[in-house]
Amino acid sequence: MLFGTTAPLDALIQWCRALKHGLDVGLSPVKIFSQQARSGPSALRPVARRVADRLETGASLEESFKLEAAKFPPMFLEMVAVGEHAGRLPDVFAELEDYFEGVKEARRAFIRVLIWPLIQYFAAIFVLFLMLFVMGLFGIKVDPLGLGLTGTGGAFAFLIAALVFTATVFVAVQFIGSSPQVRAKAESIGLMIPGLASCFRALALSRFSIAYYMTAEAGMRADRCLRFSLRAASNKAYSKEAEWAAKTARKGEDIPGTLGALGTRLFPEEFMTALHVGEDSGRLAEVMKKQAEYYRDEARRKMRTLALIAGGLVYLAIGVLLIIVIFKIAFTTIVAPYQDAMNAADNPEQWMRAK
Repeated sequence: MLFGTTAPLDALIQWCRALKHGLDVGLSPVKIFSQQARSGPSALRPVARRVADRLETGASLEESFKLEAAKFPPMFLEMVAVGEHAGRLPDVFAELEDYFEGVKEARRAFIRVLIWPLIQYFAAIFVLFLMLFVMGLFGIKVDPLGLGLTGTGGAFAFLIAALVFTATVFVAVQFIGSSPQVRAKAESIGLMIPGLASCFRALALSRFSIAYYMTAEAGMRADRCLRFSLRAASNKAYSKEAEWAAKTARKGEDIPGTLGALGTRLFPEEFMTALHVGEDSGRLAEVMKKQAEYYRDEARRKMRTLALIAGGLVYLAIGVLLIIVIFKIAFTTIVAPYQDAMNAADNPEQWMRAK
């Protein structure tokens, strides 16, 4: 959900690098995308061909990418529009390359932390399946999970159910990650969850800040800077305020006043303090660049923490499951027969009638 995009991340990084260098040496976007259609990342060659064809007919880069919106994260689309309007496409693609490299690094760190808990999760599933299967082979009718699963048939039923559940969770995560609209909505919901809110806020503020830096440096009016930047945050809670913020700025409200009115859930006090310093010193763009770097690093730290929490939840789930199984087996094989024996000793006639 946090890092997903339909276009492969490595392919996006290659594109940004090629466009940055190509535009720096004076190549036209048409020529660059024609080259990418022939020798660029294979996953994006058809897209590069269509973009090059549209550019040749006179379409702008923003219009060309808008028709491919489902394949790219909102941050990419908004920043391309910013760069084209501001005449700073090489700088924009350089910033996007750095941004996606950071996303790639954060994704790797997230996966590294989760690998061992996931290995143990699948090992626990296999151990439970093997236990049910072996007990079934020996005709032991014990239901350690309390789900009515006994014998070899129950073992395979448990294995299939566990794999289906795991696959469902994986597909749901992939769907959220590959849909910009769903992901933006999910991240806005994350702002309301204690413990997760700071992570999703840091992600949104890093995107917002770098977009504002680029638009302000290009000399755009404050209202346009706010509109582009709030959309580039790629979070529904921020993007839905884009038009209101632009309208408020056009009425003469300064940037800190406009953003401060949106509340600390979106713009915390430390961010607003830096914003006031930038406004008062006349160096708001530079402050926004520093904020982008700070929140990018903060988001990486938060993601590592989030991965540790997710790994801890996996460990907890495995531990609870094993405890249930141990107690169930102990009750079925030791406690229950002992209770039967005690009842038989206390009331042998009733025990005989039950037999």
